[in-house]
Amino acid sequence: MKADWLTIGVEEEYQIVDAEGELKPHITTLMAEHGEALGDHVRAEMIQSVVEAGTGVCENVEQAREEVAGLRANVGRVLSESGLRMVCAGTHPFSKWQEQLITEKDRYKMLEDEMQDVVRSILIFGLHVHVAIPDRERGTEVMNEARYFLPHLLALSTSSPFWSGRDTGLKSYRSVIWSRFPRTGIPPDFVSYDEYENYLETLVKTGSIDDGKKIWWDLRSHPYFPTLEFRCCDQTTRLEETMCMVALSQAICAKLLRLRERNLGFRKYMPALIAENKWRAMRYGIDGKLIDLGTQSEVPMRELAVELLEFVDDVVDELGSRKAVDYVNTILREGTSADRQLKVYREQGGSLKAVVDHLCEESMPGLRTVPGGSSQSS
Repeated sequence: MKADWLTIGVEEEYQIVDAEGELKPHITTLMAEHGEALGDHVRAEMIQSVVEAGTGVCENVEQAREEVAGLRANVGRVLSESGLRMVCAGTHPFSKWQEQLITEKDRYKMLEDEMQDVVRSILIFGLHVHVAIPDRERGTEVMNEARYFLPHLLALSTSSPFWSGRDTGLKSYRSVIWSRFPRTGIPPDFVSYDEYENYLETLVKTGSIDDGKKIWWDLRSHPYFPTLEFRCCDQTTRLEETMCMVALSQAICAKLLRLRERNLGFRKYMPALIAENKWRAMRYGIDGKLIDLGTQSEVPMRELAVELLEFVDDVVDELGSRKAVDYVNTILREGTSADRQLKVYREQGGSLKAVVDHLCEESMPGLRTVPGGSSQSS
């Protein structure tokens, strides 16, 4: 692959919690006291108990891993100095959105005025992965085909079984909350990048949006950068889970491009059928069945995860991401974050504080800061 193709960027959303496990509105203080040290890669989000952290442009998965590890370690360090902790998961187990504070920023105030309680209740945390495909036309073709794998990525990343103190019965309740927003879910099919641009222009002209960043599909062509942005995943808890989702997203794009180089295609499927699989992923995670749209049959998600590994097998060595991709097998063996949270919940007599403590431990193990703001595994 060319050097400027398939570079990656990663955005994570962290929860700020106190000693009792409650969300803490601390981002304004954190940025005021530590913003310069943390640099441009750490930002405020709409809700003040959220930290958004993003890497730069990374040449490969290993570089992305180093940057994500550094971000987690340094955010965790500055929070600990204030007696606070960091959690990585798609929802908080028991804090309520009605008690959260909105960050004082014009864009957020405009969103609140426009969407009211829909945006006020957005107490959710996601993982976003950018994969560079400089040819916008080719990127549109890959987006149409890569949609098929969005439920697979969601199932493997599920980390939000609780909401407002309740066991929801779903593995990704974050996806339910997010679906209340307009222009979310599985993206439609576009015959060309021009058609996509015309769609955006129509929305802007009609006052529906002010820019393309208000397109919030599970996979979108970024409005300002030549990247495909995978937005389907819950915020993964373990660093290794994040890197697995990053590596899979990149490998899926690489494999679809490789097929096109060989004049082979990957079949496009109706967004409505992919949405059926997304619901199954939300509900059951890796323990459910998805529809194999090629054979029109139900197949256990665990089998489809292995098939996904086989699908990308011939590109991962070139990408240098085999170890990260193979972490799928650990997820299948030990469960997703949602599965592990539910296990702690049952074993600790229904204690949601114990779940938060567990999440804190899994979000930060083995990371220590080193000079220059990077991190190493200890």
